[in-house]
Amino acid sequence: MTRPSNRWMNPTWVVHRFGAAQPPEDIPNKTETYDEHTNWRDVMPMIVSTEKLAAMLHQVDPPADALAEAHNTRKPEEDEASLPGRHQFFHDVLASRYAPPDHVDAVILDWAEGPELPDWAESERLDNGADFFAQWGIELGLGLFLSSLPLAYASKKGVQVLALTARLETDTKRRIVETAQFVLDVTKKGALQPGEEGYVAARQIRLMHAGVRDMIRHDPRVPLTDDTTVWPRWENDWGEPINQQHLLGTMLSFSSSLLMVLDKFDATYDARGAEDYCLLWNVVGWLLGIDESILPMDRAEMDRLTAEIRHLNEAECEAGKLMMAALLELVHSLVKVPGFVRGYPATLARFLISDETADLLGVPPSDWTRVFIHLGQRTNRKLSVHAARKRMTRSLLRFYSRGVLKGFVLVERGDDRPKFSIPTSLGALTKPS
Repeated sequence: MTRPSNRWMNPTWVVHRFGAAQPPEDIPNKTETYDEHTNWRDVMPMIVSTEKLAAMLHQVDPPADALAEAHNTRKPEEDEASLPGRHQFFHDVLASRYAPPDHVDAVILDWAEGPELPDWAESERLDNGADFFAQWGIELGLGLFLSSLPLAYASKKGVQVLALTARLETDTKRRIVETAQFVLDVTKKGALQPGEEGYVAARQIRLMHAGVRDMIRHDPRVPLTDDTTVWPRWENDWGEPINQQHLLGTMLSFSSSLLMVLDKFDATYDARGAEDYCLLWNVVGWLLGIDESILPMDRAEMDRLTAEIRHLNEAECEAGKLMMAALLELVHSLVKVPGFVRGYPATLARFLISDETADLLGVPPSDWTRVFIHLGQRTNRKLSVHAARKRMTRSLLRFYSRGVLKGFVLVERGDDRPKFSIPTSLGALTKPS
């Protein structure tokens, strides 16, 4: 079953529904009223057309792919220990971050060092974006698990590679933990400068993506077929694994889509800080190999692209349901709560991503805990009941964010990786308030 096509045929409705940024001041006829009936393509056409987005399904990352292919087809030295199949490449990429330099493949080490950042990646703005993330760590941290990841899972074509690699190489819980660690690594102040932790992490993930593409293309366990009874498999209709469109959509789910979480809670935040947070994620996208010409350099453009990509990709599939179920199970395992509030994560997820998207993912129905969720209706701001709900909502957010982060500290990430690390700027979330 695919998404009903009425309102979702108009990406503008999605932008309005999920709290998009206000149109920039330099839009022509800016005195006009913008609402759910406004056609954003007429107001300010997207820098990436629908046709371009479709073509991006088949565009990947030639430099990284060439390195992965060369590494996987070379013959090891006689005295060189190697892992079977294509596992050695993943091992060597991880070593480029965690092992001493003399234990790292020279070519991969050179890749990790990488180029200087582009001129538009202003250090002051990146630091401001990192400060913004630290300031709103409670909402954004939980939004990562109950908004960003679910939105990624709702993409029928994009989620397939996540489910496939979880099946072939790692367990789902570990993949979720690795994603959370990556977000924390790249949002630290100064982390995206060459040689720093976030920069190296992004360059490493870019190579890991190339390794996954190479594995799916050559692994005999993954036939290329449209037969839905076969699993694992890969379908031509899904495009290339981890293609440019899916990379862009994932970047958006961690940036402007997370700002929509703040909007849903009617948070009052610094607009410049939000724009700089978006710039930070554009830099991350650039480091991950997204074509610089398609990067959306302001939040309004990000919101329009988010709406378009969701419109093109959201549909029901078993892979999305499996990943979402695993995510909710992980949250429950990390945050021990009385049974009568156990439904809060699913209820909050529905609030953040919409009932329509939640239905595609098989998220359980909302329960009575929805009364805690601040609906952000301005007309009720002065009501004492509303104020009490807002305080209760923030308390629950703090409780769940703290619980998730505390739980991750105890999660094993595998023998080749250090334990989960929380930045100092967010460490207060793990302490009682």
